[in-house]
Amino acid sequence: MRRRIFSMILVGVPLALITVAAGTAAAFPAARHIVSGLWNLPDRLPSVAENSQVHFEPGAEDFAHDVSALLPAAIARIEAAHGRPFAHPVTVGAYATPQAYAAANGVGSMQPVGTAAFGRVNLSPALDRPQHRRLPAILTHELSHAHIEGWISTYAWVRLPNWFKEGLAVMVSGGGGAEFVSEEEARAAIERGEHIAIDDTGSLSTLLAGVRFERAPLGATPSHQIVMAYRQAGMFVSYLRDSDAPGFARMMNAILDGRSFVEAVDVGYHQDVHALWQRFAPTSAERK
Repeated sequence: MRRRIFSMILVGVPLALITVAAGTAAAFPAARHIVSGLWNLPDRLPSVAENSQVHFEPGAEDFAHDVSALLPAAIARIEAAHGRPFAHPVTVGAYATPQAYAAANGVGSMQPVGTAAFGRVNLSPALDRPQHRRLPAILTHELSHAHIEGWISTYAWVRLPNWFKEGLAVMVSGGGGAEFVSEEEARAAIERGEHIAIDDTGSLSTLLAGVRFERAPLGATPSHQIVMAYRQAGMFVSYLRDSDAPGFARMMNAILDGRSFVEAVDVGYHQDVHALWQRFAPTSAERK
C-alpha cells in the first residue's frame, strides 16, 4: 500500500504542479480536476473477484466483469504494438454514475468516454450503455496511454506531441476514439489541406489544447474536429509502422527509454517527422 501511495504521489503531484504552472485560464479548473482525480482514485473501489486490476463503482459490477474479460487481450495487443510489457499492472475503474466518473477521470467531464490519469484507466458508464460496442477499442486506447505513462517521466510525457500519443492509441486500438470519422473522410480533408499540425514536441500549453490543426476543417463542430484529428493522427502513425516496421520499433524503444521525440524519430527513421509527413500526405491522397 505504501508503495502504491508513493507511486501516486510521484505521478500525480508533478502533473498537478505542471498544470498550475501552465499559467493559462484553463490551468485552474484543470488543477481542480486533477486534485479530484487523486482524491477519487479507482483503487479505492472494490475489485472483481477474477481480476484485482479491475475496480468498479457499486452498480457497475456487470460492466466491470465485461472489462475484466477484455483486459488480457487488450494488454497483449498494447505490448505487441509498443514492443515492451507494461511497467506495472494498470488499475482500471468502471463507473456506474456520471458524477463518480467525472470526479475520478482527471478532466472533470463526461465528454470523453475513457481517460488515462495517474497511470490508471477510467471508463465511463456510457461504455456500459449505450456505447457498449465501443468498449474494447476505448479500453485499448486508454491502456496505450497508461502503458507509456508507466515507462517515462511526467516531463517526458508532456514533451511527447499530442498527435503522436493519440495517433498511437487510435492505431493500436483499431480506431478507438476516432470511430465517427472514416479514413476516406480524413484523407479527403488532408487533400484539401485541412490536416493536423505535425509538431515534433509537446509543451504545457499544447498538453491542454489537445491535437491541433494546421488548418481545421471548415464548418466542423468542435467534437467533429477532435475525432477528425484523432483519425488523421492514427492514419499517420499507422503509416509510420507499416512503411518501416523495424524503424517504428526503434522509435518506440527510444520513446519508452525516455528520449525526446525528435531523437526517437531520428533513431528510428534517420529523418525528421516533417519529412515523414510529406511522404505520407501524398500517399494518403493517392489512396482515396
